[in-house]
Amino acid sequence: MLGVLMMIAALMLLILIHEFGHWIVARALGFSTPVFSIGFGKPYLVIGRRWGTEFRLTPWLLGGYVAIPELGDESSAKEFMQVHGLDTGGYQYKFFPVWKRTLVAIAGVTMNVLFALVMTFALLAAVGKPYAHVKDVFIGELSTTNTIARDAGLQKDDIVVAVDGQPVKTPDDLVKAISAHKGTPAVVTVERGGQTVDITVTPNADGKIGIAIGAHQELRFQKVGVGEAAVGSVTYNVDLAKQMVVGIGMLLRIVPKPADLPDAATEVHGIVAVVQIGAQAYGMGLYVFLDFLVRISMMLAVMNILPIPLLDGGYLLFFGLEKLRGKPLSREVQSRILGFFFLLLIALMVYGLFNDIFKPVTR
Repeated sequence: MLGVLMMIAALMLLILIHEFGHWIVARALGFSTPVFSIGFGKPYLVIGRRWGTEFRLTPWLLGGYVAIPELGDESSAKEFMQVHGLDTGGYQYKFFPVWKRTLVAIAGVTMNVLFALVMTFALLAAVGKPYAHVKDVFIGELSTTNTIARDAGLQKDDIVVAVDGQPVKTPDDLVKAISAHKGTPAVVTVERGGQTVDITVTPNADGKIGIAIGAHQELRFQKVGVGEAAVGSVTYNVDLAKQMVVGIGMLLRIVPKPADLPDAATEVHGIVAVVQIGAQAYGMGLYVFLDFLVRISMMLAVMNILPIPLLDGGYLLFFGLEKLRGKPLSREVQSRILGFFFLLLIALMVYGLFNDIFKPVTR
């Protein structure tokens, strides 16, 4: 439960950071910001009014928003009127050039990227570069189709010590040792119940004996300098962004899924799964939890920059069309497009929630 509460608090922080980026840049450039909300919809709690902004908190923590009418958001325009008691038909919006509107639109994504970079740098500089130390390699499961290991006498949870006298320290060591004996016998030394047992197995022509390999590991850290931490932070987050883009491509069936990647890895999930995984990460230690927040922050950045209406990238799409056409799309057209994608977004959220409940993620 503590992990769940910590993850909910962390999500609120990430939403706050993202929306603060929009709000502070909009304020600095002279845009109106009538509402700053953590969460969507009603009921909402007004926690303060200052700097021309009404700050809200709602129980529906599926995101957040800053109402900025000059970006062309019709719902933001209506909220502006309500907060300031203005006539919706008589108010004239300020005009801002595309470059200023673009800066406001990308400010949230920029803040998420900055958070990820700073947090990764802090973790590397303060704690070090993480690596998995393998304590031992064990047999996780025995195949029911390839029964070579089972017939030879190997058992689930046997700790593999050596193959033909060569120590096995990592799963790769075991895979390579077994694969080198295609069709020829190999002596596998295992530890079972505190005793050492030698078992002879003969892998098939593919170098398989019908086992799933597991490893007991512990997280260790290698100290790095400040410069290496800075470079490592950039490299790590660039790699994260690339992985997420590839993952989105797999979801859309644009990028082929590797054969060894489980189907569950490319399923759509929602906020429940994110909180569940975050709670598990919290239980694995503060470093793992903070690293998970880095991943979520980068995910928010990548998702929001996609050229999809309702997301930050959707504004960039509209601004690009405005540049090409020499004039913006009419408010009526924008409203219809936003309405359509709003329905799609709701459908996607419902689908993700369905998977959260009926196809829960595993540890």
